[in-house]
Amino acid sequence: MANVLITGCRGGIGLEVAKRLVLADHFVFITVHDKESITRTYAQFSERKENINVFKLDILDEIDREKIRDLNIDVLINNAAIGDSGPLVDIPIVRVKKTFDTNVFATLSLTQLVIRKMIKNRQGRVLFIGSMAGLIPMPFLAPYSMTKFALEGMVDALRKEIKPFGINIIMINPGSFHTGFNQKNMMKKYSWMNINSYDHAYLNFIKKEEKKLSLIELKKVSKIAKKIVQAVQSDRPKKRYVAPLWQWIFVLLLKLFK
Repeated sequence: MANVLITGCRGGIGLEVAKRLVLADHFVFITVHDKESITRTYAQFSERKENINVFKLDILDEIDREKIRDLNIDVLINNAAIGDSGPLVDIPIVRVKKTFDTNVFATLSLTQLVIRKMIKNRQGRVLFIGSMAGLIPMPFLAPYSMTKFALEGMVDALRKEIKPFGINIIMINPGSFHTGFNQKNMMKKYSWMNINSYDHAYLNFIKKEEKKLSLIELKKVSKIAKKIVQAVQSDRPKKRYVAPLWQWIFVLLLKLFK
């Protein structure tokens, strides 16, 4: 049994992975962004509640991050993330910075707290939830995509840096899943875009690009959740896990012929 901490567990992939790990008899620190989500998230677990601890962890909040300093964590799953959308030529830079603050800088800050103890103990495992969008550009969802590209570089460097300490650094690349995350990000651009300043042809082009993503979304997150559980439990974990496989192959072909 491992002690696993997962960030961003209010729903979607994070919550599904937490449920599977609890049923596999691991102890899971299930963290959510705000206090209001604690009760609702706890209610998602009908059995083995003695194997969970649900608490607020806003990874941007230094005080919140300090909550985990003294926890005994065998596996950290960096799942918390946000996104934004709209044309890069117009999006306010503060919105792009906010996305990087969460997906890159706060994620690294949290990882530093956990991994220092892992280095001291010379054992542990850190999973980063990346994206297929971190391997190929995502038009009009670029703030999110850019952070996931940055995460790829962070993971590769970190893996090499701590190789002597026997700690596994693992990248998870989910494809497109219908969790509501993409739709929420797509809507964010309408909070700052002046629609009247764009011609209809360009707006139609944006919607067409967004529709491409919606068309390939899988309704259930079970395929990627299974891969993440494998990454947690495997005696010899891979450096990278992907799902669904067909989207991964599609990404490789796009990278080859772009």
